Amino acid sequence: MTLWSNVTVTHDAEEIVFRSEYPRPYFFEFLDSQLTEMPRIMFTLFPEMQNLDVAGSQVENVNKYTFEHAKELRYLNMSGNRLTVLNNFIFKGCDKLVRLDVSSNRISEVKEKALVDAPKLDHLDLSHNLLHELDERLFSQLTLLTYVSLAHNRLQVLHDDLFVNCSMLAYLDLKGNQLEVLSDNFLKNLPFLRTLVVENNKLKSLKIPPQLTKLFASFNKITSVYPENSDKSQLYSLTLSNNNLNSIQNISNLEGLTILDVSFNAIGPLNLTTFLKMKKLTDLNLEATKLNTLEHGLFSQQTKLRRLDISYNFLRTLDITVLTATSSLEKLFIDGNNLVDINYDHIPELFPNLTYLGLFSNVWNCSYLTTLVRFCNRQKIAVSTSKSYGEMSHLTNVQGIYCASSDKERIYFRPEAAVAHVDDRLNRDEDDQLNLLVANMTSTQYEYKLMLELLDMIRQVNATNRDRLDEVRKMALRAEPEGCGEYGSHAAGFQVFIMLILTVILVINVGFMLYVQHNANARRAIDRMILFKRGETASVQTQLEDI
Repeated sequence: MTLWSNVTVTHDAEEIVFRSEYPRPYFFEFLDSQLTEMPRIMFTLFPEMQNLDVAGSQVENVNKYTFEHAKELRYLNMSGNRLTVLNNFIFKGCDKLVRLDVSSNRISEVKEKALVDAPKLDHLDLSHNLLHELDERLFSQLTLLTYVSLAHNRLQVLHDDLFVNCSMLAYLDLKGNQLEVLSDNFLKNLPFLRTLVVENNKLKSLKIPPQLTKLFASFNKITSVYPENSDKSQLYSLTLSNNNLNSIQNISNLEGLTILDVSFNAIGPLNLTTFLKMKKLTDLNLEATKLNTLEHGLFSQQTKLRRLDISYNFLRTLDITVLTATSSLEKLFIDGNNLVDINYDHIPELFPNLTYLGLFSNVWNCSYLTTLVRFCNRQKIAVSTSKSYGEMSHLTNVQGIYCASSDKERIYFRPEAAVAHVDDRLNRDEDDQLNLLVANMTSTQYEYKLMLELLDMIRQVNATNRDRLDEVRKMALRAEPEGCGEYGSHAAGFQVFIMLILTVILVINVGFMLYVQHNANARRAIDRMILFKRGETASVQTQLEDI
């Protein structure tokens, strides 16, 4: 990649002289530059330019003919500039443009035909602008779109037919707007939509279409959620924290869920059948949901559960044996429940994989807490506070966990904001994999279906590997010292063999993605020694730096 630093262009720079010691430069980036207008002469002198990055270069406007000769341009980054409007036909000439980033500008309007000349666009980022509305025909020509971000604008309404021709759209980010309604027809027009982000809006109800795999809808005003077709639902990650839910019975039939976050909703006591069909759950967040008791049988089917957050509820007592079925638990959060004691002696037997136990903000006696913490330390179970509420080092504490020497000294805490304890990186890894594929492949409908199938395969292989490993662990724990040793050894060996085969399949798929990325990197490596010299009449100041 070639960097141009400290470049200043104060007017249309057609008289600027560009010279290169290499005849076919592809990638250009401006650093610490001031480009009031785009130097369109670049595309005439370097017609094979494929990647242009002018992020943070103070660009104020783009003229109609700026990209007239940008016939080979694939990637255009104009984020962090001062654009206020995208006029009609401004991308005329960008026939091969696949990725456009105009985020973090001051754009308040995108004209109806602003994007019609970029028919191959598949990745569009309009986030962090000042958009109030979008013309219903804005995306009508963009049939290959797979990723769109409209996050952090001021959108109040989206027309039902906004994406009617964008049937391959897979990732849609609408967070941080002022949307009150997301109609059923709007989502029905997107048969391949996999990830929908609508956090921080004003939605009051939401219907979940069956094609979605991930839905992020926290910080709304949602009182009801309805899966459109539970039997055919592909949803495995659902985030509904900080809403107005008082029941989650409507989602109890979503059998494919592995991640569920309903924290900070006034749900109250849970029916024993709430999680009966959610046998695949690995992450469950019930923080601040007004639970006052946990009944035996509530988690009877959650044998794969790894993270459970029941913090900041009203559990004055907690019988650890309620969680007997959740033997795969790795992290358990019981902070903020006014607990005085727990039957911690059963923890090693019930949860052999437990690595973290959240104890913060209960009403522990200091002597009791000291004994509990020492026990956890011996079992190599971490107890240091992980929530943003932080350690209470200025009060009586044990390893940062508040405690009191007497009843009169006890202080009660309440959280001020939600703290996500599910592995958000794990939750979004497949989105990154999708973006990698989209960035390096032509988005035909056939290829796109293959992308989705590949990602589903990777997810299934990962889940299967975890399941097999759990079975091996359980068999090892159940193995008797006499009589069953040989059988247990053969069974465990067979499970490991199956797991290795599945791992090989995963490695092959990952290798394919790396091969695609390698091809792109090889093209970047060709770029060398671009010289940018000032002409006699041009208003340009430049300092060249090659990398």
